[in-house]
Amino acid sequence: MPITKSVPFSVQAGSIEPPSLREITLRVNKVSGVNLGQGVCQLPVPAEVLQAAHRALDNGVNRYTNPYGLPNLRAAIAKKLKAHNGIDADPETEIAITCGGTAAFEGICATLLDPGDTVVSFTPYYPYFHNALLRHQANIRYVQLAMPKWSLNWEQLEDALTEDVKFIYLNTPSNPSGKVFTTEELQRIGEICRERDILIVADEIYQYMTYDGHRHVSIASLPEMKDRVITIGGYSKTFAITGWRIGYMVAPKPIMEKAIRLVDNMYVCAPAPLQQGVADAIDTLPESFYSDLKRTYSRKRQFIGQTLERLGLDVVYPQGSYYVIADFRHLFPALNSTEFVNQLIEKTRVGAVPADDFVDDPQNHQWVRVCFALPDEELERAAEYLRSLTN
Repeated sequence: MPITKSVPFSVQAGSIEPPSLREITLRVNKVSGVNLGQGVCQLPVPAEVLQAAHRALDNGVNRYTNPYGLPNLRAAIAKKLKAHNGIDADPETEIAITCGGTAAFEGICATLLDPGDTVVSFTPYYPYFHNALLRHQANIRYVQLAMPKWSLNWEQLEDALTEDVKFIYLNTPSNPSGKVFTTEELQRIGEICRERDILIVADEIYQYMTYDGHRHVSIASLPEMKDRVITIGGYSKTFAITGWRIGYMVAPKPIMEKAIRLVDNMYVCAPAPLQQGVADAIDTLPESFYSDLKRTYSRKRQFIGQTLERLGLDVVYPQGSYYVIADFRHLFPALNSTEFVNQLIEKTRVGAVPADDFVDDPQNHQWVRVCFALPDEELERAAEYLRSLTN
């Protein structure tokens, strides 16, 4: 059954269109294929993480937590933020544990936005956060990132960041593009936002996955920026626990005090034993875990990128995250991205996510997002299946 763009469903805050990636997952599963679409991260969970969660269950960590989250997890994240991000944050008042980064962003929108408020973001965008903004009836101004290096149009950004903007959403490393914003870019964005008194929401969920000398920099760590940045992070990707929903947000105390009331009313708390498991793992995993993770993903990135290039696709290798962009316009110039994914599944049993999910002008984007956060044997099976694409 071909993928179609769903009819928008209405909610009180407006109409949103669900991304097609879940439908793609169902279709690929029906044909026993390989799903390189949804970014669920199918790598093994580190043994230390699982053991820590088991200990928490055995020790009776099964009750509601403080709305801010378990104190020892907040303390572990504060230590991590200082060591890995250069951010000094008070674990008592400036760090909160959330049900993944999605819940953190939902709480931020509920705290900061009134209907009709303006938010600036970059495109291609992450559809779930895009839809959260629509639910809160935000006026979204998108600034284009230009392929293949995803460079910024500074004039467009300056024009977009008018003084009525509530915040700019910044995802680095980015999903789906894989762009890692440089220190120089972050400094310039920070200067513009300081001049115009605009907050920054920085989503850094892929911070440990960077390549080719690119380095993750937290914009909140830059001079004069901490008090105007809300940072979103989490361990879904780092520890391959996307189903645990352990995220966090770091915000100035006045913003956090408002946000925590709304977050508490939305879902009370993230799962307590899983919070404890993540806390213990952060404290016990060696620094080599993070460097090994980067090497593992770098190797997988190279494998899937070369596989796609051998098919004749133009590949945009990510600077960070665990996705590559495969441009098919030279092979299939008559197809749009949804039509290409339909053909990909029908001919090869391999799934990818169409550009339609990430942009508002799909006719100009003939590419798909391909995830490589899979075991080697699954990537090898995908490579075998993909050979039939051009037969």
